[in-house]
Amino acid sequence: MCLIVDDHPVIRAGVRAVLEQAFSDARVADAATLEEAEDALGGDPPDVVIVDPWSAGVDVGDVVGRLQRELNAPIVVFTSDGGARLLSEALKAGVKGYVRKDSPSEDLIRAIDAARSGEFYVDPGLSSTIVLDEGDRTLSARQREILQMLADGMQTDAVAERLGLSTETVRTHTKRILAKLEASTRTQAVAIGIRHGLIE
Repeated sequence: MCLIVDDHPVIRAGVRAVLEQAFSDARVADAATLEEAEDALGGDPPDVVIVDPWSAGVDVGDVVGRLQRELNAPIVVFTSDGGARLLSEALKAGVKGYVRKDSPSEDLIRAIDAARSGEFYVDPGLSSTIVLDEGDRTLSARQREILQMLADGMQTDAVAERLGLSTETVRTHTKRILAKLEASTRTQAVAIGIRHGLIE
């Protein structure tokens, strides 16, 4: 079940059409507001929520937090705003995907697929707007090494064994990596690292 929350009926209809064409078994519900969202689902939990937070007229952090509390589903932001500040706010809030409305429909499908599998996707056209400042956000060689291992799917204990470090030291490095990249999860940190050439 996919839930679309957007105040424009044409946008909701268009996204529904894209989903129904891309997924043969697609079940889609839509709502104009957060208040209508739960009723639109009819009691069925969504697999993913596609939302334009700014059309809802509230802060993106509030929108994402409320949807996560009430629906416990991964969230893909689908919006006309591609600004660095709003993108950063969405990433910090914990969204799984961020796609502009003027992007090809394939980008939205990729974001939905990623969100459903627990991964993370940012519209390729927006990767350059994720701004990493120099200074305190610059990763050390060791931190890049650890981030690369996380990207390769290694768990904390495996990273510690490979590098001859304690698991607690690896956890500390990981926390610092997340803080420097302003990521809330390892998956987000890896995605940001790849897009900025910090890792492969």
